[in-house]
Amino acid sequence: MPPLLKQALQLLEEHGCVRTRRDGMRYMTLHPEPENSDIATTTFYVPDPALTALWTRSDDPEVNHRLTIFLRTGGDGSWAGLWRDDNGQQRIVHPGSGSGSDMLCVLTDNVQDLLRLLAIGYDELCWPEQFQLTPEEVREKEYGDDDYPPPPLLLRAHIERTLGLSIPARASELVSDTESMETRESDDPFWNWLKRVGGE
Repeated sequence: MPPLLKQALQLLEEHGCVRTRRDGMRYMTLHPEPENSDIATTTFYVPDPALTALWTRSDDPEVNHRLTIFLRTGGDGSWAGLWRDDNGQQRIVHPGSGSGSDMLCVLTDNVQDLLRLLAIGYDELCWPEQFQLTPEEVREKEYGDDDYPPPPLLLRAHIERTLGLSIPARASELVSDTESMETRESDDPFWNWLKRVGGE
């Protein structure tokens, strides 16, 4: 696990962001407040190798060791994770659910930008059409009076004060290009790798 990601997760754990589902599975939200944990969609889970194998469609350990899925990005079943590319660089990638979001691409090139992306405050990171909007605009446009998590202030403070990084207003400032799994050809390296190892 990249040190910066581990540091951020330890901070969230120390401030009470770890929850337990009714089925006993533990997860971590970006919010320590109990009233907000029940409505937050973006959540961290312990990586499950079986989930990785579902995406790669491979039983080759050399293939599956390159992808670790751990971040739930949408209520539709979309995820993000760490992927080691052909040059050995670790990137953050997004394999959409296919039943809702079909975003399949490199999300950010490093953990710093993933943390900055999370700190913007979107409820779900699986909808690229929302990346041009601020979370406040998404809430007003699509949620109305329904619950929408507040900004993750604990993570924001850590990123700005401890790491000295800025947090943009919109995801489009960090994620310039996204790709759909339905696209026939792509320049995205993760899209191409996943299609290749899956035999498509």
